[in-house]
Amino acid sequence: MTDPEERLRERELERRRENELKDLDVEETPGERPLEGLSGAEGTTWTPEQDDRQRSVHEGDEAASRARSRAQVPPAPPHHEE
Repeated sequence: MTDPEERLRERELERRRENELKDLDVEETPGERPLEGLSGAEGTTWTPEQDDRQRSVHEGDEAASRARSRAQVPPAPPHHEE
């Protein structure tokens, strides 16, 4: 049996893991998004023209960013019976 601090730590890690996976799911949803910091303003989404201007410079950025984000999610601890 683990001590209360260890159980609390495990619950916190699980909560963080779940939240990170939810964030990754949202990030993988395609579509225009409001610019950060201006989400309450209208007409502040990225346009396809803005994406086209820098496409060649940033071609592999999305896949690399997703891979790095997934790598940050800690693996679930092995489940043990008490």
